Amino acid sequence: MSLDNLTENINLLKARALSSLDRATQKATSVDDYLVDGIGNSLNSRLTIWLTHHPYIAWLINHPLISFVAGLIVIILTVRLLLTIYNAIANTIDRMWLAILRSPMRLLKFLFGWQPKPKAENIGTTITNYEITQDSEQIQQILARLDRIQQQQQQIIQDLAELKQQPLTIESPQLKKLSNK
Repeated sequence: MSLDNLTENINLLKARALSSLDRATQKATSVDDYLVDGIGNSLNSRLTIWLTHHPYIAWLINHPLISFVAGLIVIILTVRLLLTIYNAIANTIDRMWLAILRSPMRLLKFLFGWQPKPKAENIGTTITNYEITQDSEQIQQILARLDRIQQQQQQIIQDLAELKQQPLTIESPQLKKLSNK
């Protein structure tokens, strides 16, 4: 009989615990509903009072066309904000992946002082016509051509200076040609 008494006591305790839990849940729900209703009613009454003091704003809010346009603007701005947040998250993820992919190289540099070798540079070469030359005779020819070009340039500058200093004179045969035209 002691086993039967024990099971009855356990069932009785279980029933009491369930009823206590049910009452506590109902009280919490009623308190929650009371708070939500109280806050909602308070905000609603204050908004109603404010709108009665500002009838023009109440008219704007209740006007269907203005409400439609305001709604569209709010939707567009919300979508734009969400797209901006999405792009920011995508850029952050891209940067994280780049950092993760670069980390082995950075680790090698840090641990061993290893750096990739730079591309081999041809020291003492001259690039001409996009070709690399090391022929000294060809280099001398190029330098001689550059000197001639520089001399021609100096001669042209001197000729222009002399032409600027001379007065403009038109001879009679040239005048006749111009007047005939």
